Amino acid sequence: MRELVTHLSKRRIIMMNVVTLLAFVAIIISYNFKITPSVYFGGKYNLYFVYALIVYKIIELSILYYFLLHHHLIYLQKNTDYIERLPKIKKHSKLLLFLIPQGNTVFGIIAYKLTGDVFFFLIFSAIALITLFLVKPNRLNQ
Repeated sequence: MRELVTHLSKRRIIMMNVVTLLAFVAIIISYNFKITPSVYFGGKYNLYFVYALIVYKIIELSILYYFLLHHHLIYLQKNTDYIERLPKIKKHSKLLLFLIPQGNTVFGIIAYKLTGDVFFFLIFSAIALITLFLVKPNRLNQ
């Protein structure tokens, strides 16, 4: 279990660095290129759609965390025999640490394209960083 926790901690730090790097790339792109906001439906619903994406992403991340990691933590607290469940824990925790940056980056790009403002991409990057910070693989060791 210790090697899994060590591997997941390294993966978590790598994903944090990837999200930070993408945020810097987005800032550099916003200074060098002008992204025009989309004008779907006249552009009057773009901000409402972006705010809905932010709320959706926060709800989705909490559900993903519960189904991919938290219920394994509950199982490990109740049962000491984890050998048979270890491959599933490993698979789900890797999936969680991949889905957090991937989903937030895609939603950030959508928000950036809808508004033309890099600030909304940075909001999704911040959500990803906060989520990655809150997900602690060390809890699997306890």
